[in-house]
Amino acid sequence: MATVYEATDLRLDRLVALKIMPPALSDDEDFNQRFVREARAAARLAHPNVVAVYDQGDDDGTLFLAMEYVAGRHTLRDMIRGQAPLPPTRCLALLEDILEGIAAAHESGIIHRDIKPENVLIDPRGTPKVADFGLARAITSATTATATGGVLMGTVSYLPPELVTHGTADARSDVYALGVLLFEMLTGTKPHTGDSPIQIAYKHVHDDVPPPSTVVASIPDYLDAFVARATARQRDMRPANAHVMLQQLRRVRQALDDGDREDAELADDLSPAITPLIWPGPEDTTGDEVFDHERTLMVEVVPPGSSSPTNHDTVALPTSELRAVQAPQRPPDPIARMPQRRSRGWIALLLVLLLAACAAAAGWYLGVDLRGPSGGVELGVSFQGMPDGVE
Repeated sequence: MATVYEATDLRLDRLVALKIMPPALSDDEDFNQRFVREARAAARLAHPNVVAVYDQGDDDGTLFLAMEYVAGRHTLRDMIRGQAPLPPTRCLALLEDILEGIAAAHESGIIHRDIKPENVLIDPRGTPKVADFGLARAITSATTATATGGVLMGTVSYLPPELVTHGTADARSDVYALGVLLFEMLTGTKPHTGDSPIQIAYKHVHDDVPPPSTVVASIPDYLDAFVARATARQRDMRPANAHVMLQQLRRVRQALDDGDREDAELADDLSPAITPLIWPGPEDTTGDEVFDHERTLMVEVVPPGSSSPTNHDTVALPTSELRAVQAPQRPPDPIARMPQRRSRGWIALLLVLLLAACAAAAGWYLGVDLRGPSGGVELGVSFQGMPDGVE
């Protein structure tokens, strides 16, 4: 859709990659505004695994983006085409670097939306760098990315189901694409294929990504589970974001480094599962968003500028940092206890009256005078300590 040129920044005397947007989009004023916003957001990302954005502008109606120039023009697609299937250790090493860059974006509130091998550049040292942050969002916003009409943006082989069905995306949408990317590195094939983009999109919605071991039998079970979790069709079952996926990847990589051919416990831990996160609110209400944690947590909001949490079970948000704290035990609702309390009170009163009636009957039968000095009936029954609620 866009054209990339090698260019020279005359002011700083350096090579840059110059991306020129097509005229059809440049003529759209709404797109122009979104393009500027997304470019500014992407420019705030400074990470060795992210292609830096230097500048953006409009030259006589032509929108452009000036980015870091990565020598060699080698992409992950070139590597997959020439070397896949790659050894699992090599795949995880590459994915770890990619996840580092994506995690930095997620922590800044940026979703890529178009992760694919073509958007991962490999520098001369073999370091992967993720490119085109923000562009997919700006372009998608200029069209309609739904299954009910309009144009479906994104590379269909890596498209998460929710983008196909609803046109909505969050950090877990990037996680899905990263899981598909890993499958392709491990096997040399894409998990879903078809004669048309619609057929492939349909499979993303209705079919699970198969275990990589069905293609490469030597892949261990826990690596299958890792791919399955990242590519779960229900996004609530995926890692919450790239940071959480990165922690899981490091567990898998450690098992591989230890030479474990099988690890049933790790495979079970990594299998798709839903674990809700309780969000704080004025009445401790539970939020709608579901995140990937090993236990249910309360979340304490820490103002920006406070020390960064180190617990790996926390999830970073762009406007604040979150720290995991134990959920408080809530006392039983006193209103819920009231009917039972009143019931016990009436039962006690009925027992007292029944005893009084029996005593009176026995006195009458035996001829015992139960009258007091005033001639009334006196019972030796005290109501002190009766349950509350007896009136």
